[in-house]
Amino acid sequence: MAKRLTDSDKWKKGFIRGLAPKYKLFWLYILDDCTHAGIWETDFEVASIRIGSKITEAEAVTVMASHIVIFDGGNKWFIPSFIDFQYVNLNENSRVHQSVIKALEKYDVYNIKGISPNDIEGVSLLDKDGIVIKKPIIKRFKQPTADEVYEYCTDRNNKVCPDTFIDFYESKGWMVGKVKMKDWRACVRTWEKNSVKDKSGRKQLANKDYNKF
Repeated sequence: MAKRLTDSDKWKKGFIRGLAPKYKLFWLYILDDCTHAGIWETDFEVASIRIGSKITEAEAVTVMASHIVIFDGGNKWFIPSFIDFQYVNLNENSRVHQSVIKALEKYDVYNIKGISPNDIEGVSLLDKDGIVIKKPIIKRFKQPTADEVYEYCTDRNNKVCPDTFIDFYESKGWMVGKVKMKDWRACVRTWEKNSVKDKSGRKQLANKDYNKF
């Protein structure tokens, strides 16, 4: 069981004091549920169950925007203050810190631009008068069902096998190279373009081309 330091002065800080009760609890929850490198894999359904109050992504992002970095298509949050408090200054010569540094370097969290909270589905950018000036443009990736892929392939009249497509990306964790897939329809279209004919004349996709999409 992981043990972490807690800030006994947190209740005096403006950020915590300004939160609604359920978001005070949510903040404490993600500090406990994040990795030792301060990265939380977002799961608002589980978070809602565990804290006993409904937490929506759009509202949580709005409330926590100044204290998180959103990346991996919204699937992960990085909490900079977690690192600052738990480790103060990371030292690469410290065995305790080495795995933390490795995790931070893996995602390059201090250099990634991240996703603007205003680009999360359901979150809108407001001007100084509270008027919406921009609508959300980025949606969290949702893996397709075999029926959805079949319907899309049928509409496009291609030879991509839905089951093969899904099985392949399931085995890859729905990653395209080292990046989380953003648009499965675009991947289907790429499979079409890179299809080749076997000896019987049927269209197939060369295995060597899979990881390009």
